[in-house]
Amino acid sequence: MEIKLSNFSSIKVGNYTDSKAGTGCTVLLFEKPLAGSVSVQGGGPGSRELELLDPNTKMDQINAVLLTGGSAFGLAAADGVMKYLEEKDIGFNTPNAKVPIVPAAVIYDLNYKHNGIRPSHNEGYYACTNADNSFEIGSKGVGTGATCGKLIGIENSSKSGLGYAENNLDQIKVSAITVCNAVGNIVNPENGQIVAGMKRNDEFISYKEIVNENIKDLFSMNTTLGVVMTNVKLDKAMLKKIADMAHDGMARTVNPVHTMYDGDMIFVFTTNEVKSDLNKTGILAAQTISDAILNGIEAVKKEKKEYKNDI
Repeated sequence: MEIKLSNFSSIKVGNYTDSKAGTGCTVLLFEKPLAGSVSVQGGGPGSRELELLDPNTKMDQINAVLLTGGSAFGLAAADGVMKYLEEKDIGFNTPNAKVPIVPAAVIYDLNYKHNGIRPSHNEGYYACTNADNSFEIGSKGVGTGATCGKLIGIENSSKSGLGYAENNLDQIKVSAITVCNAVGNIVNPENGQIVAGMKRNDEFISYKEIVNENIKDLFSMNTTLGVVMTNVKLDKAMLKKIADMAHDGMARTVNPVHTMYDGDMIFVFTTNEVKSDLNKTGILAAQTISDAILNGIEAVKKEKKEYKNDI
């Protein structure tokens, strides 16, 4: 399912998809370096360069962000993103070289079609060469091997994937990209209906129904990631607060969420164009994260209906 990132023409998104291996990666490239921050709420994250996004650090020139499958192995794909940016003469100026700044985060998809292949240097580079304002969601890019509802085992889970949404209010623009690889179910917050997750006899079951069971040890096998983009003028401390607020959207849509089995995190970046209210921006960011997760599920269902494959 192809969509367009219409809010921000200066931001490009590229996917590398390996359907056979069940893994991939997604890169966001920034035409101009952006200030950003991150909020990690899950107990099992996998990441690279996150400390540079802390409000206590100096760096406010981020050139790209990478979301990748392959667990910690997949962080190697960021090397390919750095190579691509270096060839374009993009990076933070130092006396000896321009150093591309590329924060990255991973999902654990080694339990989906795993055959020893995971995103690395070449795959990260390839994703950059495909980057554009239009890109595909669903079982594409980092969403290729994403699943959800794994509290009673991967064999009882549902396919999930890469999602996108945008919401605007007055002069505030907010866009969000998500990949849902949650241990929990995906719930439509408007009606409480489970739209993807744990199944028994082909019927969705809630967390409440299995809470007293001997749940399997699924540590580090799950994560929901998000990247929020806005045009509101915000410093790094404010961006950190927006990232914290954006997790509310994840909490409305993923149940349970932020467990020690998940590596949930949300990045927030701004093009710093307009002055507006932080609270409105944070509320809009939460809604957009929720919408993006649901849109990713719908895209996967559409793929399954159209192609009748094994997703």
